Amino acid sequence: IPWYHKSKLVPGVERLPYPGTLKFMEYFTLDLGGISGSLGTQKDRSVFYNSDSTGVGTAICYESIFGEYVTRYVKNGAGLLFIITNDGWWGNTAGYKQHCAYASLRAIENRRSIARSANTGISCFVNQRGDISQATAWAEDAVITGVVYANSRQTFYTRNGDYLARTACWVMVLLWLFTFVRNRTARLRSISK
Repeated sequence: IPWYHKSKLVPGVERLPYPGTLKFMEYFTLDLGGISGSLGTQKDRSVFYNSDSTGVGTAICYESIFGEYVTRYVKNGAGLLFIITNDGWWGNTAGYKQHCAYASLRAIENRRSIARSANTGISCFVNQRGDISQATAWAEDAVITGVVYANSRQTFYTRNGDYLARTACWVMVLLWLFTFVRNRTARLRSISK
């Protein structure tokens, strides 16, 4: 039976930040509901294949909010994405709704249909355009069925990741440096006069 270890662990609950320095805190994080320091992770994103060889990438909870992380499932052959999550700890707040909205982003970025299963939160289907269908309500006991369509093509985002965001950051740094140098030069000129 194939398996996958959740690999993006929630800091402070599932993963202790700076474990070498904060080892003494591990006892307290266990009391917060996590099992910090003892969860196994894996480097590669596992893709599972069904009988017709369709690859399925399964993101677990917190992993689904990281766009480039999810693209690795697609790069490894996932034609569909599944998200399994426990949104119960959000309570009936906007948090579980926002967590569901990330599924739309992942569907659009990768042009993959998504089946999302959440205990207490929103279970739904998301098509490749990011449209959500058959969304369940908060704390609703429900079974939903639907059709999801596999896709084998890779999008620009899947191939390149947050290229535009990284480019914008570099442009911002260059503009900041240009402004700093220009203002400094102008100040030095005004002092020398």
